[in-house]
Amino acid sequence: MYAAPLVPPGGRGQWPEGAEDVLVEILLGFDRMFQFTFRQDVLAIMSASMKTCGIQADIREDHTPRPHVREILRAIRAFRDPRDALDSLSEALGELARNERALDWLTLVQRILTRGDDLPCSELLSVIRELHATKTPIGLARHLPEDLPGLRERHTAEMTLPALLDLLVNRIDDDPLGPLVAFLRALCGDLEATLHHALPALRRFLAAHADRAPAVSAATAPDERLIVQVRLDEEGTVHTGDARYRLHVSYYRQPLTGGPFRRIGSNQDDRTFTRTELLRAGGARLVAWKELNLALRTPDPVRIEFLLPRSILGYTAELWSTGVTRRPLGEFHPVVVRQLERYCEPHLGLALWRQRWANLQTHGADSDEVLERIEWPSLDRTSAKQLLGWVTGKESLACLGLTVPYEQLDPEVQYAVDNAMYYGGIPVLIWRRVAGAPDPLVAALREHRPTRLAELPDAVHQYRRQVGGPDPDPDSTVTLLWDDPDCVDPDQDYSFPGIVG
Repeated sequence: MYAAPLVPPGGRGQWPEGAEDVLVEILLGFDRMFQFTFRQDVLAIMSASMKTCGIQADIREDHTPRPHVREILRAIRAFRDPRDALDSLSEALGELARNERALDWLTLVQRILTRGDDLPCSELLSVIRELHATKTPIGLARHLPEDLPGLRERHTAEMTLPALLDLLVNRIDDDPLGPLVAFLRALCGDLEATLHHALPALRRFLAAHADRAPAVSAATAPDERLIVQVRLDEEGTVHTGDARYRLHVSYYRQPLTGGPFRRIGSNQDDRTFTRTELLRAGGARLVAWKELNLALRTPDPVRIEFLLPRSILGYTAELWSTGVTRRPLGEFHPVVVRQLERYCEPHLGLALWRQRWANLQTHGADSDEVLERIEWPSLDRTSAKQLLGWVTGKESLACLGLTVPYEQLDPEVQYAVDNAMYYGGIPVLIWRRVAGAPDPLVAALREHRPTRLAELPDAVHQYRRQVGGPDPDPDSTVTLLWDDPDCVDPDQDYSFPGIVG
């Protein structure tokens, strides 16, 4: 269902209906387009080009931006080859405003005009005008169809919306429209849910071309999880001896089947906080970041990962209260911790770490058999010297249980536990925050019937809901260290000033 191009009056070049209007808005989106001297510089470059030699002489000067831009477009449409003339304009703007986002939008419109009858140009231009006026969130590459040929070879994560659309429009195959419709459908749902924008042109386009990419049933199970990494970097102590921490938050998408994740967004808090202040204000700082707040409104599973220095690895991060309900974060989502030192160390081998991580996926006969796979080693100083060798001899081992909270371990024992993670590849630790036998914790987890150790975050999450409350008995609180080797973002160490990996 394509719209026939509208023949412009006066013999001017054939452009689809709406092309000039969307081009006006895109051109006025260049930062300096409101400056008369900038527009004259653009025309000077065009006049010197072999494609549009002398075109400036045909354009009436106007110090008012919008009428002047329309006059430039009139001359381009009247030129002997309007496509060449538009290309010349794009080249001039590329020379004078190379890094501006508006250039991506201009490239996209050029592409659509070039494809002609292969695409419903007039309808697409209406959609582009609507999207151009919308402040879109980042990370939209997650909506690209995963089975698109050649997609994995492209670095799409940081692409702008017009660049992503251009990637889809520029495809040459038997179905040039299907992947575009699928992407726009997912995008429409995202924008209407997160920005509360009505998008009538996009809705009309999707309705007209619904048959090109059948919608996935709403009952289909999610195929991704949202991972939020909350990182606390220690920045020295105050006079009370209470360390101060800087808060960094990044969020990602990962297939439910596991494997590498992709970053969607990140944010650095300008303030520093003490450990006590974070417990009171940390949750509020999370929801104050609009992008994350909107991203959390997802039907997909969510996991919150706190990246903590060794000194506070047992921090009660799951008790951060968020939102108007003032409920603990750990009651809303699975909350785990990760050791920041391990996360940032580039020299640790991944092979054994990944092998043990894969062991978490093995199903057991029942929850008893699954929980028996958690090994609870002796934690005295004598046994600690043998811990790494003991771990090395157990190839199927993936989870260590501690009968003494990590922060309360003797320094030599703590060092040995670290070695079991660093060199033995152990990806998961679990402990109660009060020293003692593991039986009460194992019994509590058994009630939630995990079928494999990979379900520990969900079992701990259900347990936290069960014990509940903003101030639970310490004997009922649990730390789960959950170190997914595929969920490590080395760029975190280079995205924030003053942090050295």
